[in-house]
Amino acid sequence: MQHSWNHQNYAVPPERLKLVEEAIDLLFAWDKFVAKPHLLGYRLTDDMHEGAIYFRPSAAARALEEALDRLRAGDGDLAAALVACDELDADYADHSGILVSGPAEWENLLARAERLERERPDLQIRVVDVLRPGDGRAPTDFLYQAFLRIGLLTPPRNTFEIQARKG
Repeated sequence: MQHSWNHQNYAVPPERLKLVEEAIDLLFAWDKFVAKPHLLGYRLTDDMHEGAIYFRPSAAARALEEALDRLRAGDGDLAAALVACDELDADYADHSGILVSGPAEWENLLARAERLERERPDLQIRVVDVLRPGDGRAPTDFLYQAFLRIGLLTPPRNTFEIQARKG
């Protein structure tokens, strides 16, 4: 049997599920195939078993977020570790990678993310880093990379890397 990745799931504080839905709908052109009070699902291909992302409301996610907020306000080692994770080079942080059709779609998605970051601070979308072929920091001469964070998702699993291949 050949194994392959087929989905990713995020637990979110229940009161954030509608905002997460709005952020995803405005940022990505993903096919939303389920939107229920207990499950929000998008597929990235025609087959939901070949690439899907799910968001589920969870009181435990709320409790974790509240605990993290209390720690961020403190001076302890864990608070410093959380800050360090947020400031870590995006390519070294936990993230989900999504390949789009090409540089034009990638540029459009990046522009949308930058606009939403400015115009919709309630969605907590942030462009963390952008690497284009030839910019001196890019790891290859053919790969476009943009790292986007959706702060509504509990850190450190709130980063999406959007990639496109040149030519």
